[in-house]
Amino acid sequence: MTERRQYSRGEWISAGVFFVIVMVVAASCWPSNSDKDSSSDPETSTEQSSQHSSSAAKDPSGGLPVTASRFKEWPFTVSAGVLQCEGGAVTFEPPGGPRYAVNGTATDAGYPAMTPIWADDTNLGNGLKVDISEVLDKGRSLC
Repeated sequence: MTERRQYSRGEWISAGVFFVIVMVVAASCWPSNSDKDSSSDPETSTEQSSQHSSSAAKDPSGGLPVTASRFKEWPFTVSAGVLQCEGGAVTFEPPGGPRYAVNGTATDAGYPAMTPIWADDTNLGNGLKVDISEVLDKGRSLC
């Protein structure tokens, strides 16, 4: 009978790190739920295919044209603009306006704060703003 090899703590850690790296790479290559074809459900296939085709139309600068109708909550006082992401900096540019920072990375990159076009949440009052997370998530998906 052969003896079982005892692995050192360093070997176990190296194997664990390797496993985590492999899983991260595999997860980054795996299609997300939004990439799945939902044409098997007739109720949602038309709606999702129209959303997919409109989200695929990007402007020449690499941004995504967006309107208030695309989102559950629209956080801006303007009705449309272009979302962009460069190096993790998510920005929003209204027609004829400057590009505003949507996240801290964009602020750090020198883009102006979006405060002038950020809508107040009328339900919350007290000058609190509309939730920006849905727009931010869409912007991050462009990175």
